[in-house]
Amino acid sequence: MILISFVLLLAVGILHIYWAFGGKWGSTVAIPTTANSSRPTFRPGIIGTLLVAVVVILDACLLGIQGDLLPLALPSKLVRWGCILSAIVFGLRCIGDFKYVGLFKTNRTSRFARYDYFLFSPLCLWLSWTFFYAL
Repeated sequence: MILISFVLLLAVGILHIYWAFGGKWGSTVAIPTTANSSRPTFRPGIIGTLLVAVVVILDACLLGIQGDLLPLALPSKLVRWGCILSAIVFGLRCIGDFKYVGLFKTNRTSRFARYDYFLFSPLCLWLSWTFFYAL
């Protein structure tokens, strides 16, 4: 379970790096759109996308350390608190904003909404559970 989540987080981080440098694969369903499905709710820039990539890869490292996949000597309190924070953030992402993102969103007709319901939110729930399990 921890190894699968570790690999998934690394893959998501690498995908964000790919997008930051102009990659297009998967990008059309990665951003929520307005109710009429025509306009993205925000436009992430290169810096923001790279920041997300760094945070996701750091999450992978935290999970790897906590799950004894990576033999890195960091203070265990720091790793533990990082895992608690990650579990909470992924859990909140799964719940969403009640409008465009998450399992409880009201806008369910866009392409993003379908991917979010069947892929993104369940992935966040899985990751949240994995971080709690690793603790």
